[in-house]
Amino acid sequence: MKLCITPILFMFITTLSISQEKNIETKSVKIEDFISFVVSNYHKNNNTFKNTTFLIQVQEEGLAVEDKVVLRQGLKLLSKRSGEEDKISIVTYNGFNGIALDNISVMDLKKILYTINNIKSSVKEFHDIGIELGYNHANDNFDEGAVNTIVIIRNPNAKSLTSNDEMVGTTKLKRKGEGKVLITAISLLPELIAVIKN
Repeated sequence: MKLCITPILFMFITTLSISQEKNIETKSVKIEDFISFVVSNYHKNNNTFKNTTFLIQVQEEGLAVEDKVVLRQGLKLLSKRSGEEDKISIVTYNGFNGIALDNISVMDLKKILYTINNIKSSVKEFHDIGIELGYNHANDNFDEGAVNTIVIIRNPNAKSLTSNDEMVGTTKLKRKGEGKVLITAISLLPELIAVIKN
């Protein structure tokens, strides 16, 4: 297990250091706390606009009905608390990895809600590593005039891709060009981020 954590920690440090160079803030929230997270973190402010990438942990088949309800309500609230220039993207990880929604206005609520309702079919291209994809996407869409944020939405209902009971809350990740499988401790992500930031 120690051998698995070292490369994972290295990957997070590398990815976060790249993000910090571009001043991208990372936040993490459980899906059931998403609405209160929006209330606490998003206020209408005419002076600055926000560019947010939501990195959502999903199951292989997509989102459960109750998860869709929470996300839809939270995103409706986000739309009410946002300005015309605010942008969001939605990237998925765990059950399948891909960009479900690419950097659109938060005011385009119809498209946002459609994406949540049809998250798997909204992904045009599937990737090997969802978290890395999310950070790369945020870097590609970085806006110097905005507050750039990645919000990792952890979903305890998303089953792991491994059957080992000790690995619950983890995701199998393949490195490009290698047949080896890395195990990422997604459940440790908030703690890793806290350690890296300090």
